[in-house]
Amino acid sequence: MKKAVRYIGYTFQDCYRAFPRFFVLTYLLDGTGTACEVFVPLLLARILELAGEGQGGKELAAVIGLYGLALACGPVLEVFFRASSKRARVLGKKYFGSRLAVFSAKIRLEALEDPDTLDKFHRAEGGENSQFIFFEQVNLALRKLATCGGMMMVVGRYSPVLVVTGLLALLPALSTKIYFEKKITSFRRGQSPVLRRCQYLRGLFANRETVKEMRVMGFEGHVTQRWEEANRARLKEFQETELDVRRKQVWGIIVMSVCYVVNIGVAFFLMAGGRISVGAFAACLAAFSAYDASIQMLIAMVFNAVHTYRMVEDYYDYFTIPTEVEGDLEYRPFEEKIAVQDVHFRYSGAAGEALDGLTCEIKKGEHVVVVGENGSGKTTFSKLLTGAYLPSRGSISYDGQRTEDLRRGSLYEHISVVPQDFVRYRFTLGENVGISSLKRMGDTKAMEELLAQVAGEGFLEKVGGLDVQLGREFGGQELSGGEWQKVAIARGLWKRSSIVVLDEPTSALDPLVEYEILSRFVEMIQDRTSVIISHRVEICRSADKIIVMKDGRMVECGKHQELLAREGEYARIWREQAKWYV
Repeated sequence: MKKAVRYIGYTFQDCYRAFPRFFVLTYLLDGTGTACEVFVPLLLARILELAGEGQGGKELAAVIGLYGLALACGPVLEVFFRASSKRARVLGKKYFGSRLAVFSAKIRLEALEDPDTLDKFHRAEGGENSQFIFFEQVNLALRKLATCGGMMMVVGRYSPVLVVTGLLALLPALSTKIYFEKKITSFRRGQSPVLRRCQYLRGLFANRETVKEMRVMGFEGHVTQRWEEANRARLKEFQETELDVRRKQVWGIIVMSVCYVVNIGVAFFLMAGGRISVGAFAACLAAFSAYDASIQMLIAMVFNAVHTYRMVEDYYDYFTIPTEVEGDLEYRPFEEKIAVQDVHFRYSGAAGEALDGLTCEIKKGEHVVVVGENGSGKTTFSKLLTGAYLPSRGSISYDGQRTEDLRRGSLYEHISVVPQDFVRYRFTLGENVGISSLKRMGDTKAMEELLAQVAGEGFLEKVGGLDVQLGREFGGQELSGGEWQKVAIARGLWKRSSIVVLDEPTSALDPLVEYEILSRFVEMIQDRTSVIISHRVEICRSADKIIVMKDGRMVECGKHQELLAREGEYARIWREQAKWYV
């Protein structure tokens, strides 16, 4: 309950921030519209009373005029409200979408390894503009509640019995709506993993590379079948839930209709007994008619609001995901060494540790190559080295400055990374390289020289220059996998950082081409500290230090010739790969 109150408070607070004018206007229009609705049956009763008494003249004309004005007020206000609502919806979508994007950029990368985080994001995206919808539904429900209260006051003037019978109509429909909401919400939340699976499988058919592989290998039918099975199971469960709910709704509607008939019968009985006038009976009919319409709208809005609240809850629940932990210290560029002391790290849901007591050091200006077989912990080490992940135990420190104690942004300013799974931005070639250091984006000469060094002299001419759009999705030039990797390496080098980390940056290239590029890379960063993560060992000959990893630990450390002489893990890997370079 406390959580619901807190999230509803967040919703109204954020709605005011997103569209303050519409927020205030809503309550002004709702108050005016409700007052007009309540006065309609009273004015009708007065008209009939004056007509029955044979009185006309100015008073009757004035009451008729007010009656017509009250009837017209609602539709006019509704038109004005809807026109303002459209702009408010756009402002709300912008505000809540922006909050979601800004927060997502701060989430701890470790959390993104957890499927539950992805499910939460999927649900939060679905509830991105649910706050605006919830705001409208709650206010409409409050307006209809006020209208129902006003109509009960109208009929209560004539008999308390009419109030009791009127309130009885509320209970059955409300209870069935609440039951409906609980069932649907439970179904929707339980379906998040299945929906993500369906979207993933369907998305495979929109990706050029996956479609090409599926067709050539002949398993597109299998993927289609997997999607159909997942979708069929989802639809079956939905139909069963929907049928169960609709059966219970029918009984609620029947009871509500009976109560409405009873209300009219009681009012007629009172009129026939002379306890209320014909005008009062007409007022009761109008009040019950408005009450019946309002109560149905009220219940629908309460149900919809409760249902939408679950989406609001999903949205705000997303903001409980752990964000990047910021230290209090500003990073000072290190002058001596990076010390890795007994570092342990385990991914969420993993059976074992990715790093199991890793200890090593990297001196300033060293060119270090980290090698080891797949699964040895090399990539995880690179993530912790840059501060992207924090150790579960142990520490990584830059001249004694532990990564968990540092303001992460101040550390990132001095680090450049070319990840294993580099991103192929569908921007221009110049943007693809320049986004790592936006301040230097306009230095086209330096960018052209860098690309020539990394990708070769003829690369720019072949592609079409820095301004060429990359990616066929937007009608641009498509690059090969190796060319995209060269662009990613250039992006990493474009940032003038003192530390450069390359995590398997040339895995899509031929081993000989890889050696050529990495050798050129080492020449270009002589004044920086570099760490190259690789499962290939040819580049190790030019390294100042080689760190050999196995099962999340450093098992050897030294130079190329030293490690070969030891006849250990490094020598074994070298011999296995030597045939590639013969």
